[in-house]
Amino acid sequence: MKCQRIFSALLVTTLMMFATAIAHAQSGAVPELKRRIMDQVISGARQPAVERAVKPLTQNSDGQKPGNYPKKNALAGTWDLVLTFSDGFEVKSTLQVFPGAADGEGSCTHASEFSLTLPNPTLPEQGSWRYVKGDEYIASYKGYSYTELLAPFGTIGFRHAVTMGANQETFTGQAVFEVFDAAGNVLFADNLQTRGVRQHPLGP
Repeated sequence: MKCQRIFSALLVTTLMMFATAIAHAQSGAVPELKRRIMDQVISGARQPAVERAVKPLTQNSDGQKPGNYPKKNALAGTWDLVLTFSDGFEVKSTLQVFPGAADGEGSCTHASEFSLTLPNPTLPEQGSWRYVKGDEYIASYKGYSYTELLAPFGTIGFRHAVTMGANQETFTGQAVFEVFDAAGNVLFADNLQTRGVRQHPLGP
């Protein structure tokens, strides 16, 4: 009986934390972006995103000395991102990049403040990355999307091109964001500009 009470208390606490997180997300401006996306999906206006060249970082903007990461694996780590949509709307997110079985490739996960907001809450996206040449990398990742009733809706995805800064502590990039239905049809697409800053651990 004691174990059951403890389990019940943990379950209730978890649900309350989840509800609080959703309520907090709904209070911001992020739901407006999702509503705009869904309005375009409903209207049937399916315009593909236009590919754009990535503008590389040309200077060490934060004054730090260049890192000593092997170039092919310099993207590995945890990054604080700002995603800027084509209309200027900004979303904060976190990108985690893991090394793989060979140099210059691996897996990645991505989640944003945008993820749990309605309509269409989404799970963190998962995918892979690869070194291209020089300071350039590419990554792509997808996550499952749901309706407001938590029924499967489709997926969202990013195709991301990154140019590493000279200090290996920052990057700029260009991404294509897409919303897919369950059949894999593109319902919405937009071009994003991205800025990343490497996370470092902090002690107590």
